[in-house]
Amino acid sequence: MSEESSGAMGPRGELREVVGVFGSVDSLQAAIDGLLVSGFDRSEISLLEEDKVVRASRGSEGAVDLEDDNRAPRSPYIETESLSEGKAALVGGLFYIGALMGAGAWSMSSGVFSSPIVAGAVTGAIAGFAGLGLALLIGRRQAKWARAQVERGGLLLWVRTWTEQREREAMSLMQQNGGHHVHVHAVAV
Repeated sequence: MSEESSGAMGPRGELREVVGVFGSVDSLQAAIDGLLVSGFDRSEISLLEEDKVVRASRGSEGAVDLEDDNRAPRSPYIETESLSEGKAALVGGLFYIGALMGAGAWSMSSGVFSSPIVAGAVTGAIAGFAGLGLALLIGRRQAKWARAQVERGGLLLWVRTWTEQREREAMSLMQQNGGHHVHVHAVAV
């Protein structure tokens, strides 16, 4: 059976994946970018969950202790661009809703034509600033996640692989971008 047709399915129904530990967000992102450019799907990439979730389920184990733990809580990789678009949509959406509500409320109360525009702009700006505050909180949460992971011993990255060739590609890309403890392990299905 060829390497391509056998897949990365091990004995007894185990899937295989490559795991590595990264010392910085920049090296982690460079590895993920390399994986995506090489044709790995975003759905095949996962990261260690937020620290409070990890502590609740696995205690204070370090990154090296968790890298081969199939019960380690994971989160799917979300692209930086998607997060930025989400933040922009949050700010813009709240501005729009605030503007409509302010203009509508002003129009219903006084009926003056130019005042709804001013009221809409003011309430839209207030709601937009609220969205900006929420976007900043999201950014702080991401930074807190990264700090906690580095303190735990590094940022964990798992990549599901389907063939031995893809395993080698993932390992090489992760090592080239600063990954440590990069290796293949089986995931029980």
